[in-house]
Amino acid sequence: MEDAGLLNRQTPVLSTEQIGSAVRALTADMVEMLSAFVAAPSPSGQEQPAAAFMEAALHDLGLQSERIHLNSSALESLPLFSPPCCPDGGRYNLLATHRPAGKGGRSVLFNGHLDVVPTGPEAMWTRAPFSPYVEDGWLFGRGAGDMKGGIVCALTAFRALRALGVQPAGAVGFNAVLEEESTGNGALATVSALQSAVGAGKLSSFDAVIIPEPLGESLVSAQVGVFWMNIEITGHPAHAAYMTAGASPIEAAMAVINGLRELEAFWNLPQNRHPAYRDHAQPINFNIGQIHGGEWNSSVPCTCTLGVRIGFYPDMDVNEAKSLVEACVMRAVQRLGGRLAVKIGYQGFHAPGCEFDLDVPSMQTLADAFRKVYGEPVRRVATTATTDARHFRLMLDTPVTCFGPLARNIHGIDESVSIESMVRVAITLAQFIHDWCGVEPLASA
Repeated sequence: MEDAGLLNRQTPVLSTEQIGSAVRALTADMVEMLSAFVAAPSPSGQEQPAAAFMEAALHDLGLQSERIHLNSSALESLPLFSPPCCPDGGRYNLLATHRPAGKGGRSVLFNGHLDVVPTGPEAMWTRAPFSPYVEDGWLFGRGAGDMKGGIVCALTAFRALRALGVQPAGAVGFNAVLEEESTGNGALATVSALQSAVGAGKLSSFDAVIIPEPLGESLVSAQVGVFWMNIEITGHPAHAAYMTAGASPIEAAMAVINGLRELEAFWNLPQNRHPAYRDHAQPINFNIGQIHGGEWNSSVPCTCTLGVRIGFYPDMDVNEAKSLVEACVMRAVQRLGGRLAVKIGYQGFHAPGCEFDLDVPSMQTLADAFRKVYGEPVRRVATTATTDARHFRLMLDTPVTCFGPLARNIHGIDESVSIESMVRVAITLAQFIHDWCGVEPLASA
């Protein structure tokens, strides 16, 4: 895959200074574009406003978008499918591809997700989460960092080259997907469509994939696996005055949480860590994301439900990880006696971890582009999160990494992205396109 096509050198090679100047001239446009993008609310499962914005933005670049509809029933037999959290509802990804005028150089796909996580109480935000604003060089708003800012960086890189009178001499794709924050089934839908198109001879595969997630201007070398589980505990209700006659599922949930913390600590012991995570203080995180329980202050409750996110190492099978965590949960409840029942279910992420080869030619070219822009080597990091990169690595065996801007408080309050970091990332991505795909005169020039 890496040797597909030859660089087209019909035009003079652009300098990093020229590329940087072209991107910096677009800084105000980047801020304006990202502000409008953030102002299009797109919680996971309700991404339509962001999809409409993205479709218009791609059209403004002269790119025709293909809609790839999410069809869970067509994906559920695939190994990376995750149990859906919401109906498909006619939602769709957007895939747009620039095609060169000549025979074509090497290709790249930029993949980014449209969905954002819930905002939490608006009262906790300095300003409304979907009312973006700039302060001290940071653009604030839900999704500004994770990851609409990175998508704007990729679009700006493409636009900057055109401003210099050239266009990529290889195919450059932009893939905007759904549900990265909950299942990953959006990216899975595109990967499945790409596999079918390549198999039918309708499309050539991409030679590399870059996901501009907010990883602080680093290249991702590995990511953990993640699954979501729901733990429903049913107890034995009773009047609070006679609470010893009951069995509280809320207190059982507390015991389950303590048991999960013990397993989490065990997996985090230095001798138990995956090699990619030896230097992390806590690579594995079990997050108690939701807890719902009880009916009345003066009653021993009937039920309590936990929503949990479990991280696990890249060399662990996802089903094995689920079994180990299930056993931990059951042990914690069984210690409390026989009047408690547990039901475990899965909805959302069923995502194995993986490692990425950063020494292949495409990733070396990206690292070289970084060095040209920054004057120093790029950092490699093993992230303790999951990203859509797993689909391209495990299903297509395509070289892939994440490289995006510096952001703060992602998934938190007053999320923001550094505008200067966005500029540096956009310059680096434009340099990468120039070096990897080659350039040719604009088709209209």
